[in-house]
Amino acid sequence: MYAIYYDLETTDRNCIGQILSYSFILVDDDLKPIDELSGLVRISRLQLPEAGAILANRTDVLEHQRKAVDYERDAMARIAEFIFSCIRRAKGAVAFIGYNSSRFDLQYLRTSLIRNGHNPYFDQKLSARDLLHVVQKAYLTCEPLRAAVLNARKGEKKLSLSLETVTRALGLLEGVQAHESREDVLLTIRLAAWLKKETGLDPATYEAYEGLRLHTTAGSGAVYLAAEPQYDLSEKAFSVRTPHTVLAADHKRALWINLDRYASKQDPSAISWRSAQKSAFFVEPQASADRELQSLARAAIKQFHGITLNNFFRKTTCDVEQDIYRLDFQALDLFCQAVRANKRDLLAGLTAPEAKVLFTRYRLAAPDLDLADPATREVFKRYALYRYGGELQLARVVEEGAEAEGARHARLSDMVRALEQARDAALAQNAAEDLKLLNSLESFYRDSEVVRVAGGELVPAWRRSAA
Repeated sequence: MYAIYYDLETTDRNCIGQILSYSFILVDDDLKPIDELSGLVRISRLQLPEAGAILANRTDVLEHQRKAVDYERDAMARIAEFIFSCIRRAKGAVAFIGYNSSRFDLQYLRTSLIRNGHNPYFDQKLSARDLLHVVQKAYLTCEPLRAAVLNARKGEKKLSLSLETVTRALGLLEGVQAHESREDVLLTIRLAAWLKKETGLDPATYEAYEGLRLHTTAGSGAVYLAAEPQYDLSEKAFSVRTPHTVLAADHKRALWINLDRYASKQDPSAISWRSAQKSAFFVEPQASADRELQSLARAAIKQFHGITLNNFFRKTTCDVEQDIYRLDFQALDLFCQAVRANKRDLLAGLTAPEAKVLFTRYRLAAPDLDLADPATREVFKRYALYRYGGELQLARVVEEGAEAEGARHARLSDMVRALEQARDAALAQNAAEDLKLLNSLESFYRDSEVVRVAGGELVPAWRRSAA
């Protein structure tokens, strides 16, 4: 089966940010590269990267802007066409594989494609996989890999299954991980080849959600043991086995009840959502004969009988780019049409606001936007104050009176303060490269259109430099 291995470097850990660099490499059944697309993306006028992200991905933003040619809309068009070309070449489904991608890269890419007018589902011809899930399975079942990783973590308190840790332990990486998209993809492919050869697990076809075959037992009270790596290295056992039962399921998704959690606290926090191609869930094939566990499962199912696949998730109140899936298929189709035609009027019949919000932002990010126009400048200023003034909600749901740290986008004033603190630390440690990255970031902030248009209100100390 053909597979696309991919990696993204981004401005932010939240999907409201943007992709900085990307690499997609198509491989054949023997994991030999046969085509690729890699590139840099210019940072949009809407984006101000945080200091922590820049220090993590080692991006000099000024140098990046000099090298990058494509704006986000151009890069997303290239990526969409490349993926379609791989599907045409394969004449069918293509595996889509990243490392720790199900929690981050996949959603980030889908959000970026949608906001630039591309349907991210590619006619259902992409089979999403996460190589981290294969590594987790191999850690449980392959003694040579487990021994190598544990030896690499000797003296540490916590297990790490990061790409860098695992590949270095297996002799596939010398030195430190590059954290450069193309190099990370090539490293991921080398690890995939090792796993396929040494463990028999084919990353392109292995379904890490092993609970799929047990969906027919939903509501029956049958109990199954789910295994996962033990991350506390002070424990003797290398795995943790937890009893679960299926509450509700369809052909690809299910609600599972963690019976250990339920035994200590009889509330819905014991329920988790699992789905094919996204979740890792390693389940022993035989049901447990433990009658006490079976009784506990029946009690839990009775208590939670009103919770279904349709009502499990609460309606989110976060910014639309944090939950792009609020766009239903009709709205998504109309939005893509509106972007292609550059006509907001196509969205007039939609009652939900998400598509219209995304269209406004698409226009604000356009490279030919004229901020000299007073009306356009006012719309841009409102967005800048909304996002960098602390109003934009990142948390999917915020309980009234109980807002958690990180529930909202950082204020620009706080981002500047974090940058200054990071620079002080770099000076104290004589970290010249960090200092260079941070100085470039400050220059980028000061020259940004966000600061020129709204800087006086966002960072009063910079009022003089704001136009």
